Amino acid sequence: MTGVNAADSGESDWTTEQLTSYESARRALDDYAAPGRSAFIRIRTQGAQWEHGLDPDQPHRAASLLKLGIAIAIEDEISKGSINPDTEIAVRELAPLPDDHSVLDLLHPETILRLSNVIALMVGASDNTCTRWLLSLVGVDVVQAAIASVGCVATTIERETESFVPIAGVTTCRDALDLLHVASDRERCPITSHALRHSIRNSRIPLGATASDVSIAHKTGSLFGLAHDVAILECDQGQVEIAFLTDDQHDTLVVGYSMGICTREVLAAWGLVTTHTVSVVGE
Repeated sequence: MTGVNAADSGESDWTTEQLTSYESARRALDDYAAPGRSAFIRIRTQGAQWEHGLDPDQPHRAASLLKLGIAIAIEDEISKGSINPDTEIAVRELAPLPDDHSVLDLLHPETILRLSNVIALMVGASDNTCTRWLLSLVGVDVVQAAIASVGCVATTIERETESFVPIAGVTTCRDALDLLHVASDRERCPITSHALRHSIRNSRIPLGATASDVSIAHKTGSLFGLAHDVAILECDQGQVEIAFLTDDQHDTLVVGYSMGICTREVLAAWGLVTTHTVSVVGE
């Protein structure tokens, strides 16, 4: 377990109410703790800054979080003029593999997609067919360089050739949040940032919230025994950055709900209400 340093965070000058919030939030993260789970939370309000973690620098299989690196690389190449933003491709040319279960299967094979559409489907729907094609435009080395430019020190990526999953690698909670920060930057990554803020919601972060409750940019990752979610939440009273990475989990659905419950309790501890939905889960 790692937390903040009192001298750095100004914790020694906190009010009794702020210290109570700190303890309540820390207990919520402690309750989430279990083998194979890592987390990192950073909260900024008008009155305080707080961060706490569960092995935030522990490497985990990155799964679809690596799609953030691909998206950043593509948008950087567009900015450099190396990739034409008006590039178009027909669905049939993307050629989904049988195991992809691609959202492209919903579209007529002759449907024409713009480059921005393919990026949005990779990020917002985590589509592997779109990922495979976008990776072919830049290559693994360019993506790794883009990841390094963000300041990530532990994240790796390589092409996966023996699985329907197009990429493999590792990342950490801190690195994943750094990737999300850049990918959600409207100036550097306008296409990706829009997709992240409108991506498919699930039962992880934040549990039960809707677009009318909170502005959230997030990216999930899912594999057998693995469930990730990394998010930046813009609340009325402050900003929340949160990353949950897991591995070797028996039931990823349960893990996802645990992430949501932990997030809800941490936000409540700091008075950051993000949802008007009432749930008895975890009560």
